[in-house]
Amino acid sequence: MKIELESAYIVLESSKPAAISTYLTEVVGLMPGQATREGALTWRDDDKSQRVMLVEGASDDVTCIGFEATSLDSYEKVISQLRKLGLDPIPATDAQNQERRVERMIRVQAPWGVDVEVVFGLEKAATAFASVDFPNGFITKDQGFGHFVFAVASDDVYEASVKFATKGLGLKLSDYLKMPMGPIEMNVSFFHCNARHHSLAIAHLPVPVIAKKLHHINFEVNRVTEVGVAYERALASGTPIANMLGQHENDGMVSFYSVSPDGWQVEIGATGRQIGDDWCDVREYNRISLWGHQPPAIFAEMQGLIPTAIK
Repeated sequence: MKIELESAYIVLESSKPAAISTYLTEVVGLMPGQATREGALTWRDDDKSQRVMLVEGASDDVTCIGFEATSLDSYEKVISQLRKLGLDPIPATDAQNQERRVERMIRVQAPWGVDVEVVFGLEKAATAFASVDFPNGFITKDQGFGHFVFAVASDDVYEASVKFATKGLGLKLSDYLKMPMGPIEMNVSFFHCNARHHSLAIAHLPVPVIAKKLHHINFEVNRVTEVGVAYERALASGTPIANMLGQHENDGMVSFYSVSPDGWQVEIGATGRQIGDDWCDVREYNRISLWGHQPPAIFAEMQGLIPTAIK
């Protein structure tokens, strides 16, 4: 039986909740939702009650992500596969289900150090989704809220993470990236569970310390125009830009990356590739983007090299 999942939500912990709240609402353009019973702040990008949750704490990083099973059969199949890997999925209490606003939930820790929750029956909001910044909404139907990308440092954790994603969650490999970065090589595996090119990616950076588990969250919009408007909004707010406008080679997405007050990033993009049951393009890429996605500092350095006489 085919497992059908969608990216459901992400739970963030921050020592600067007011700054993160401003960033998610005024810069990213998400719609604030209703706070949970435990007081977590929430945001929406569609008709679901909560897609992003924020709790106060010291880590300034992600604590949990959720995947929604679209049927009870898929939900039970994931639990069975996790157990076959030797893991012990923990059923949620009634209070935990209410906090996540779901009917059912199990939790297990992924090798990349983040709790993964598999849920069924993600609650719909009582009010319609509306965003001044994105009047056409986000692309979420049958795909989930967007995608997550995590970074790991060791070979063993990377291999265990790939196994967890494919053998445990039942995700499928879309393609992968191998790219030199100075003295090291970055490896990234991209996984899909529906038509979205990837709902999860794991990046292996063989460095002594990974600053953040969460590299970025992606929100997909309907038009490149909306990406451009979001880019200008981020610039006008003084928000740091990690990567300027560009287009990825593997998923075709035109996007940019801004940096949150906690250091993890948000990608806003459009034109992402769709994957069908006949997907046969699992291959290795050696570059992240067809064009663009350069850090602003690159152009600052270039400006310094241009002779004054021809500026």
